[in-house]
Amino acid sequence: MPYYDHDKDYPFAAFITNLGKYNEGELVGEWVKFPTTAEELKEVFKRIGIGQKDDFGQPYEEWFITDYDCYVDGLYSKLGEYENLDELNYLASKLDEMSESEYAQFQAGMEMGDHCGSLQEIINLTENLDCYEIYPNIEDYDDLGRYYIEELDVMQVPEHLQNYIDYEAYGRDVALEENGTFTDQGYVRDTGDSFHDYYDGERGSIPDEYRVMTFQDDLPEEEKSEWAMDIAFDMDEFFRQNDPQYAAEHPEAHAAKEELYENLMAGRISTLDEKLAALGQTQEDYLPSEIEKFKDATGYEEFLDFDPAEVKAALDDPDKSHADEMLSAAERAASEKMTVLVVEPMKEPYVKEINSDLHSLQAEVGGDIGATYPYSDPVALVCNDEGKLIGLDLNRGLRDENGEIYDIVAGTFLVVGLGEEDFASLSPELIQKYTEQFKTPERFMQINGNIVVLPVPAEKQDLAYLPDRFETGERVQTPRGSFQVTAMSREQMEAAGYGVHHISDDGKYLIMGNGTRAFAVAAEQPEKDNPLRTAEMTLEDDYGMIDGVINNGPKQTVAELEEQAKSGKPVSLMELAQAARREQAQAARQEKKPSVLAKLCPPVNEPKKTARSKRAERELL
Repeated sequence: MPYYDHDKDYPFAAFITNLGKYNEGELVGEWVKFPTTAEELKEVFKRIGIGQKDDFGQPYEEWFITDYDCYVDGLYSKLGEYENLDELNYLASKLDEMSESEYAQFQAGMEMGDHCGSLQEIINLTENLDCYEIYPNIEDYDDLGRYYIEELDVMQVPEHLQNYIDYEAYGRDVALEENGTFTDQGYVRDTGDSFHDYYDGERGSIPDEYRVMTFQDDLPEEEKSEWAMDIAFDMDEFFRQNDPQYAAEHPEAHAAKEELYENLMAGRISTLDEKLAALGQTQEDYLPSEIEKFKDATGYEEFLDFDPAEVKAALDDPDKSHADEMLSAAERAASEKMTVLVVEPMKEPYVKEINSDLHSLQAEVGGDIGATYPYSDPVALVCNDEGKLIGLDLNRGLRDENGEIYDIVAGTFLVVGLGEEDFASLSPELIQKYTEQFKTPERFMQINGNIVVLPVPAEKQDLAYLPDRFETGERVQTPRGSFQVTAMSREQMEAAGYGVHHISDDGKYLIMGNGTRAFAVAAEQPEKDNPLRTAEMTLEDDYGMIDGVINNGPKQTVAELEEQAKSGKPVSLMELAQAARREQAQAARQEKKPSVLAKLCPPVNEPKKTARSKRAERELL
């Protein structure tokens, strides 16, 4: 390791800053010493909030470099705010690997300034140190002339003539001829070796051991899906315009877009490449270039891109069992994966590829699954079967044709496609449709017997004026004014941004305001067995007032499924198992605790009734 200025054990450090936070007026960043590692940088990004979401649910993705601490002469001025971190680490690593003599050559090259206009050039400078030779302690032309004549013996000068030689003039001629210069390291001359550009500025040219942004290489499934859909759209347009056979087979515009999309998502790309090549497309053209970028970003594995049936037919050698295993694994993986839309409470939906087995579905929703089919499209909503019973956060409302909410889904749920016998991948069109439908997260509250739905993006505006919607028509007079009474509770008002200002003289009402508006709220609220979680503006236990079937409603029983099977209709084994599990759980719950309906509607304290006597019955008859 070379000796850096100020006796540091690293060439430079960068203060990496969260750009989103910076734009919000907050400086959130951390010093990073280079060279570093991918693991260290990943932890730094986590600590400064890169990847986390802001108040609107958007992730902080961008960063920049606020400042540098640099201990390499001449380098500080070359470093910018948006430098590539892989490139910075490449340079720092090359510097750290140098010996003292090599580092002196590098510093001399920096002073000469021939190849240091950018980080790319400076990195290439580290690979071309043989182009420079240093003569230490040679500080001027006179020193240079004497060194060449007296030490290197480039010419024989009689002793009696040595005092008459103009060493300075000779040294100047030498420097001019050799393209040499004087630096802090001494005299540096150009050896005449060719300067090679080993690094072309592309990330692929950086050796793997120097890359530190590898933790960001995994493309999010949602971005992958959107990218594949864009490519499929453009490819469909191109084929329709340039391939008569394709246009004849798919007369409707974009009819085959879904098939192209599925091939891209599954990594079946070689056929598409061949088709584009047959139509005269090269890597210089848009579509082949974009597909190549897609391959690189998605971890495309060429050995999986084949037609299993075709390859099997070609494998006559029984010794090639490994190939059969690869084929079998590829077929199995393709059949077991499906693309779904994940909808979490308080988040926008996102696309995810999961295994289609029961365990994977249960893992996504956090328990036993239940499914419903509320739409005419071939889709199902898969959710936690007991989401409401166990108190999962309310997620999205389901609406009828009039836009009225008839049910609320609790907890994370999946929108999945429907195959011939079981769940399947969603098509790109349905992904787009239901992403838009469930795009806006929702919050729920009960006020005066009504369910109120609040879209999260409009939360502040809606909440501020929410008390107006529940005015009772009454007014309360206090020494400080007259105030409308709202049916909202104190907790609900506080969640909407209102605080207690004063109390009415009779103590029955709280006057609550937000700085600009004020309302009267009943000081004592009726006690409930299942109180609202008003701080989060969501319902906790008042689920029974929703009449839908999601999470806690009626589903097919074991007996109904058995009758269905007897009639010759297909029955899903998954549904049968779930029905049996539900009935067992229901029986256990009935023994241990009252029903949800009982909790929601506690018995009224009526006069105790006694059994009617037989005589009274006879008299009535």
